[in-house]
Amino acid sequence: MHYLKQILHQAEQTFLREVITDYHLADDIYKICTQHGNDIFLVADENTAKLLNKDVFNKIPNLIIPGNSIASLETINLVRNKAKDSDLIVAFGSGTVNDICKYASYLEKKDYILFPTAASMNGYTSANASILVNGYKKSFKAHLPRAIYIDIDILTNAPLRLTLSGFADFICRSTVQADWLLSHLLLGTEYNELPFTLVRDLEQILLREYMALTKRSRKVVLLLMEVLLISGLGMVISKGSYSASQGEHMVAHAMEIVTRDHSSLHGEKIAVTTITMANLQEKILSIQNPIINPTTLDVKHITQCFDNIEFVRTFEQKQIMQQKIQEIICKEWTNISNLIKQNLLPAKYLQKIFEDLSIPHLPEHLSWNKEQYCKVVDLAFATRDRFTFLDLANCIEES
Repeated sequence: MHYLKQILHQAEQTFLREVITDYHLADDIYKICTQHGNDIFLVADENTAKLLNKDVFNKIPNLIIPGNSIASLETINLVRNKAKDSDLIVAFGSGTVNDICKYASYLEKKDYILFPTAASMNGYTSANASILVNGYKKSFKAHLPRAIYIDIDILTNAPLRLTLSGFADFICRSTVQADWLLSHLLLGTEYNELPFTLVRDLEQILLREYMALTKRSRKVVLLLMEVLLISGLGMVISKGSYSASQGEHMVAHAMEIVTRDHSSLHGEKIAVTTITMANLQEKILSIQNPIINPTTLDVKHITQCFDNIEFVRTFEQKQIMQQKIQEIICKEWTNISNLIKQNLLPAKYLQKIFEDLSIPHLPEHLSWNKEQYCKVVDLAFATRDRFTFLDLANCIEES
């Protein structure tokens, strides 16, 4: 975790103060927790709880949630009520447990510390939490853990599906950077290269050694965990999820809205939508002399698909935005496309990696209806006030 420690040393403004990586940390969880507070409340799920000594549950008040739980407001309120008399909340698990503890502790103005049990996503060090509200996932402002303790054996031996999900959640860096840079070059929105610079060297190693993940290589799994943590801090640096979530996340979230299916892992959905975005970006960037036409989509399409008035407002705002980009695309498209291409990973290359790792990467791999998926890809641009290649796809063509 050499890179991560350097970043933490430089980023004194972050809530996170230390990341400890060692063997048998879970065996010492009670001793570690008492270093941070006397009144402790522990949250784990049925799967991660099995990794702890049963004596821990006699020493620390706790809540064990079902293994297939989703971070919902109901569960968060349950944790808030049960942890009322505690000054420290401890998360022992992966994405769901972390989001629950992150948001509950933020609302209660309590510290929380984290024992991640899988390198499954990059949200451990982000300042927001993904919470299910009325059947829809929404992002809420939260805070970082005070400290993170990584038990090497637990992380290495996590279910392979979780580890590969984490890899997919990171490797969308390519499509994310392309979308964010596009918005900056066309609309002048803020853009920060630093989050991508911080992970560049580690990404190159992962791209060379990704097959070692399937063999549970300690070195490569820890490397993946480090790059995920840095990616999360990149969101803190960016003051939002801009450096880790763009068009591919918009499509994945839109599919969740339409299907109400939360059974697939986050990274598996992102793998599918990353391939979609990579192909879309390559197709648009290959256009030599593009012209912008008014979209043929209208409010009716949006309401039929999503039934969300907020998306209608976003759609109407983006119709106005299309008119603004016509002139700059005519004048600067060659320079813009060349700049964006410098950071891209080819779609075929990404697909080969996902095939090698047996990661779902096509809609049918997640039992998504192809026709429905194509419709969602066309309309996902209206689900967020973030400008991506999804916006261009609806109005650009070759002259």
